[in-house]
Amino acid sequence: MGFAVTSYPNITPVVGLLSAQADSQKELLRINSSQTTLGVNSERYNMMLEPCQVMDNTTLGYLNDISTDKNSIISLSDHTNFETYSIYYGSSSAAESATETLFDDVLTSVEAMSNLNFIGASVNSSTNFPVGASVTSSDGGSGIVAIEETSSVGVAFSVIIRSVSGSFGIGSTIFLGSPGVAFTTLSSLNYVGTGQIYPDNTIITYYPDLEPPNTSVDNPFGNEQLKVLVNGTKGIGVANTFYKNSLTNPSTLGGVVQSDDSISSLGTVYTFDTVSGSSVKSSVDSLISSIDSDRTNLLSFNSGSSTIKGYKKGYSVNMWSLNKSNVDIQTNISGLEAAINILNDPANGGPY
Repeated sequence: MGFAVTSYPNITPVVGLLSAQADSQKELLRINSSQTTLGVNSERYNMMLEPCQVMDNTTLGYLNDISTDKNSIISLSDHTNFETYSIYYGSSSAAESATETLFDDVLTSVEAMSNLNFIGASVNSSTNFPVGASVTSSDGGSGIVAIEETSSVGVAFSVIIRSVSGSFGIGSTIFLGSPGVAFTTLSSLNYVGTGQIYPDNTIITYYPDLEPPNTSVDNPFGNEQLKVLVNGTKGIGVANTFYKNSLTNPSTLGGVVQSDDSISSLGTVYTFDTVSGSSVKSSVDSLISSIDSDRTNLLSFNSGSSTIKGYKKGYSVNMWSLNKSNVDIQTNISGLEAAINILNDPANGGPY
């Protein structure tokens, strides 16, 4: 049977025990910091980081091209184009359906805006309806002016409003502003198809305490962030997820994807008459086709980067663990050395 060492030559017992522990900790620190441990993991992390940055950069290029095409669709299909090739629908569902058909795979949301119509004889004053102004009706309806319009005396007039709630009944009195000023009575109501277009995005699952290693925390996965892929986030993170139109479920026009970075709408599109506006429709169709092609191309790069990031995560964890261990070991060494100094001091009754 072996026996533990209970004494150390030329060293008092307690100081000897603590000195042995300090030496053991120093040896462990040397091993952890050697090229075969922390150095190797750091090198392999950097090896994985470089191709992730390259593939993320290519993915970002496709995403930027998609946003450029979407902005072109918005420019082609703005309210000015709608006024040139206007078309109205008898129901909100018909307006929404037409919008989904026309803009297909680039929509994030649809809205049937209400078009309030007034006969010319009832318009007895010139009134401006500025964008954003509140419009209400005597039977409880409310909405916001979407396109600025100004009425003329004796001329038939209409104004498109968005964010509609409640009822706008035929014959109801329409009020402008808040508090409202009576304008005239509503003669008829129809609908305009519109939609919001958001950018496509790649969202990076990122742990800021893991990359780079933050040894002041006990869990590197305790602060998960969902970052939009931009120039400043290329290569980082443990996984990439692509969101078409920034939607969690594009096929059903679902909710906007969760992200810690803000994602804003690129703009509003208006459904137009595709017969009289056939040349515009042809351009929109071409842009949508280009977007679909870019999406197909970026998926392989996005997937490749995400796969490599999974391996990079392993080296990140090793780097954090080794760095954290080194910090803890150094803290132990400092504590042991401080205790040894106290125990060796005759003023404290030492050496012990």
